[in-house]
Amino acid sequence: MLSEIKQHLIKQGFNCTTIEAGAGERIVVETTILNHSIQLMMVEDPPYYSLPGFFLINPDFLGRLAHVSVHEYAGIQIGAVCVNAPESLSVNFEQPLLVVEESLRRHISLLEKCITNPDWNHSELLREFYSDWLRICDPDSFKPLLANIARPVLQTLSVYSPVNGKQFGIESHYMVHPADDSLSGISDIQLSIQKDNRRIAGKAVVIPIETLTPAPKYSDALDEWYLHTISSLPIKVRTELQQKYGQWRETAYWVVFTAKTVNDERTWFALKLSGKAKKALPLSDEKLKNWKLEALPIRLFNQENTVERGGGILTLAGKKVAVIGVGSVGSEIAHKLSAAGIRHLTLVDPDLYEINNLYRHILEQHWVGAPKTVALSVALQRQFPWSCAQWKLDKLMEFARSSRMNDFDLIVIAIGNPTQERLFKQYLLDTNSKVAVINSWLEGYGVGGHATLDISNAKGCLLCSYVCQETGCRGLVSNMNFIEPDQVTMKSVAGCGEQFISYGAASSAQTGVMAANLAIRYLEGKQTKSCKVSWKGLDEDAMAEGIRLTHRYYNFSSSLEYLPLVDEDCDVCTH
Repeated sequence: MLSEIKQHLIKQGFNCTTIEAGAGERIVVETTILNHSIQLMMVEDPPYYSLPGFFLINPDFLGRLAHVSVHEYAGIQIGAVCVNAPESLSVNFEQPLLVVEESLRRHISLLEKCITNPDWNHSELLREFYSDWLRICDPDSFKPLLANIARPVLQTLSVYSPVNGKQFGIESHYMVHPADDSLSGISDIQLSIQKDNRRIAGKAVVIPIETLTPAPKYSDALDEWYLHTISSLPIKVRTELQQKYGQWRETAYWVVFTAKTVNDERTWFALKLSGKAKKALPLSDEKLKNWKLEALPIRLFNQENTVERGGGILTLAGKKVAVIGVGSVGSEIAHKLSAAGIRHLTLVDPDLYEINNLYRHILEQHWVGAPKTVALSVALQRQFPWSCAQWKLDKLMEFARSSRMNDFDLIVIAIGNPTQERLFKQYLLDTNSKVAVINSWLEGYGVGGHATLDISNAKGCLLCSYVCQETGCRGLVSNMNFIEPDQVTMKSVAGCGEQFISYGAASSAQTGVMAANLAIRYLEGKQTKSCKVSWKGLDEDAMAEGIRLTHRYYNFSSSLEYLPLVDEDCDVCTH
């Protein structure tokens, strides 16, 4: 195959030879860019499930090139050229000759751009700064430093060591945090510090850089890069560093740098300086001689960065939402609302977590026997560090009478009890409460799930979904249902005490996600009208059990669409 590849490239006009390197012969392609003789060596053998790499031989003579990282291979200095994310392309592995040719053309095109356009090359080096920084970090200690930093200004921080015995999780990382501030809502971490599970390992300083230079090519160039960066700081910043921060006496310092790269994007990176005796932070060549410098990976660990980077919505942090009923559907809703960035959840449910819940609930098995709301609030706080989830062991109407409904931005009900849901709606009408309410429920046998959004003073309410389509009168059964009423839909494994509705975790998860998306849209201000939404599944399991389905099921073709909730015959909405 190697000879076939070589002959194919020669036919395409490339100058190819072979050399002995590594485990055998390697193809080398020679080309010229801006009067520079370039040699590219292919080091991957077929089959090709991604574009094969071509390494630039002896790259140092070209200077610093973006997207090229320098390594040693078989005694040769080579530059690994990054032309694409390996998993981002669909490669025709049945045509290896064309795959190699395409990869080679991409490598040459990128190198031409780097060599012939110095401004673009420099811009790319800055844009890729953090990736280049990671290359000089020690791979044996690659856990990132977690930095709870809100503003990119010169400031003092404390560095907390990992919790003893913790191998995984947030507590297994070093954490940087402002020395004069509490950990502001990071529940588990704050608790661990209060219990002295973490100790202060040293001091740190954030240094904003006005003019960023490319990351060092090698780790042994860190000293030179650090000194150049410090000496290039504005006089005011250097003076403040010397006067305010140069008076410490420590054996270890963490320096967190931050700078804008391209298009006003901001990068963060860190250094650890280790010495044998307590001395001031070294800010000059003379004082740096007895210090060891180590590049560190870093991750911003403040609420703004972490939530937004994970797909959450910062504007939802202050919203107050009650989720009533945290069974299989309600727990999914609570989880997705927390993942969206909602900190202030009140979880309401009197039930205990039972063995029968295990295969369609998000809680782990070690919570069996605990109140669902207590367990879920702890689980949410453990996964989402800024969650302030609270719990109550109330039933729906107990919660309604003991709490101020208008204190909430939204109430989500997932109890699957239409009588209690209608009773709660009447309570809101009687007390003139204006809170918006989502009711969500799941039907058995995988036929579907539903949710209604009832916005006060908007056309459409929960009771609109109880208007009989034939008589125009309000009834006891939702007109959104897919299963006809007055049927035995419960299954039993041990008599009346062990009856249950047949549905799987996928159905409850889909209903929970649907309701959570509706809640998020409302809280963001994107959904301003009362509406209803359903998803429709297959009828095969229901048919196998002899379950009759409604006309709505057979005529429904609007899965996950937000439809108007209002019904012109609703006696509440028309008065």
